Amino acid sequence: QKLDEEVEELKKHLHIVPNDEDDVYTVATPLACKVPVVDYKKYTENNKSYYKIIRVDGSPQLFLSFLSLLRNFDREDLEVLLQLVKERLASSKPKNFSDDFLLTTLTYMFEKPYIQAQVWKNKRTVHGLAKVKS
Repeated sequence: QKLDEEVEELKKHLHIVPNDEDDVYTVATPLACKVPVVDYKKYTENNKSYYKIIRVDGSPQLFLSFLSLLRNFDREDLEVLLQLVKERLASSKPKNFSDDFLLTTLTYMFEKPYIQAQVWKNKRTVHGLAKVKS
């Protein structure tokens, strides 16, 4: 009860003075700086293939599977990786499975599908479901 009385006494004397001319400001700094992806390579060690991702600061990251790469990357990193793959394969076709897999999977993730192709595959005719070779 004595504590409540002290709180009430303090509230009586408390007066907040607004200051609209406050020239103090803070600049927000991120806790973790994001380092963008600049290159990728297919790396083989001890008969195991890895995706070697190289960032701007030169730090490499090795991923044994594409799934582990997906779990550790955010959308922006994956979009940059897609652009790198497209640039590398712009003048030639994919030479190995991993390049083709990266290109196909990332393209399906970020580009809009061609809806008419799916509609045509599922088109019904008077004779039943149309057979379309894929």
